[in-house]
Amino acid sequence: MSQLRYLMSEICTGAEIYYTGREGGQYLKTSFVLCDDYTELTSKLFLKEKNPGWSDKKSNNHFKGYQDIQKDVRKVFRFARSQALPTVEALHQMMKQRRERRNEFFHSTHLLDLNVTPRECVEAFCDLLDYGKLLFGMSWSSELEGARNLGTLAVMLRLERKGFGDDPSVTPRVNDVLKAMERNRKGRVASKGAHVTVSGEDFYTRMCVLYGGPELKDKLSTLL
Repeated sequence: MSQLRYLMSEICTGAEIYYTGREGGQYLKTSFVLCDDYTELTSKLFLKEKNPGWSDKKSNNHFKGYQDIQKDVRKVFRFARSQALPTVEALHQMMKQRRERRNEFFHSTHLLDLNVTPRECVEAFCDLLDYGKLLFGMSWSSELEGARNLGTLAVMLRLERKGFGDDPSVTPRVNDVLKAMERNRKGRVASKGAHVTVSGEDFYTRMCVLYGGPELKDKLSTLL
């Protein structure tokens, strides 16, 4: 299995965590921090692919800082893909701000109650998806579709960002698609030990993603 495929599996896990705890907000900080980690790993993997001799350590054997790694990425674009450099720089600026915010969670005890909003999580994941596509091209898209339900989750994240931005009407339309999903009929329904969930709840959304397959992704994609 390629390193990029492993990374996609991790990104899928982070997105699943986000869609498991939106209601109470209990996992927003966790998914936000994980997304920041995935951003750094994406940069490192890109640099390693471009130059197998690249290392994330300095000459003194200390690990390079986040900004040093992003600077190395910009060097690659400056010399090989200068037309895309402004896009990389804009993404890096947003990612830098998120890294600073993420560090506040752990280095300032009086900020332990600091949290993030669903919108911040969604924008972080969407920027990561754009960043990976910019760095890896079609390889990124191919591996994304093969990572469990990440293809569907990616569409949902982009739709959610659209709902937060210039088209609030997209949110109820997404809910309508989820409400119309057929109930999972696999296996025998137990008479005891089952919990009931309703449309709109996190668990309901997760079940739709798990069992909706390509059909759900295609329906949601028409709303983009």
